[in-house]
Amino acid sequence: MTSPVTAQGTAEGRTQGVDPVALVTGAGGRLGSAIAGALALRGMRLALADISAPALERLVYELRSELGLGEGRILGIEADVASDADVARLVRETLDVFGRLDAVVNNAGVEGPISPAEDLDLEDVLAVYQVNVFGTLRVMKAVLPTFKGQRSGRIVNVASGAGTAGTAFMAAYSSSKHAVIGLTRSIAREVADHNVLVNAVCPGSVESPMMDRIEAELGRLAGEPVSFEAAVPMGRYARPAEVAELVAYLAVDAPAYITGAALVMDGGMRA
Repeated sequence: MTSPVTAQGTAEGRTQGVDPVALVTGAGGRLGSAIAGALALRGMRLALADISAPALERLVYELRSELGLGEGRILGIEADVASDADVARLVRETLDVFGRLDAVVNNAGVEGPISPAEDLDLEDVLAVYQVNVFGTLRVMKAVLPTFKGQRSGRIVNVASGAGTAGTAFMAAYSSSKHAVIGLTRSIAREVADHNVLVNAVCPGSVESPMMDRIEAELGRLAGEPVSFEAAVPMGRYARPAEVAELVAYLAVDAPAYITGAALVMDGGMRA
């Protein structure tokens, strides 16, 4: 394991016979893997990052075997977005190997502590922010000079429906995702005149191990099983592939006039 897409930029790259490159963090998880697959199906070459080397190895193997991606189309990079050095290396290796970078998906995230606010250990809250907020900002800081220099690029930050409203006993996670939306909107305004697009996707509950852990912890606090499905008008959680399609659309296909958006995808829960 090896330790800018605007609509115009994508078209120009392919006219020159060079497919654009997308970098995805948190790629080894359920949602990250789905995002990687959706981007690959759109012809993107992939730099996939995760803190777990085994998860990356599995994903690279699956994408190569199922989609026939060759050596020159996919790169796995073990990296922790909570580390300045790892993020710098991640971006540097991507550019060294592919010679370009067109889109970034900040998907790495953790749910953190689930408890009454008065019982929170602030070190645990800081650990959530180091990944969800500062990790997202680290990656954006690292790629923006390239995107601004080439006057094209797309950034998609995976926030959450929990970033648009409060969630009891999840102050660390919910507030961190509010911060991701704030970063998205602020930086979108800052770099719009460089033709760099910055948007956020805000999924509601998604079928995933993270959702299973959240329900288990909330159930422990409540003393009975907890599920959000009854609150979703569509009566089910989002499938990772559905969220991945929206992320890939923003990273590749969406009109270049969409920036600073926080698109909620929650089956009508907050309609």
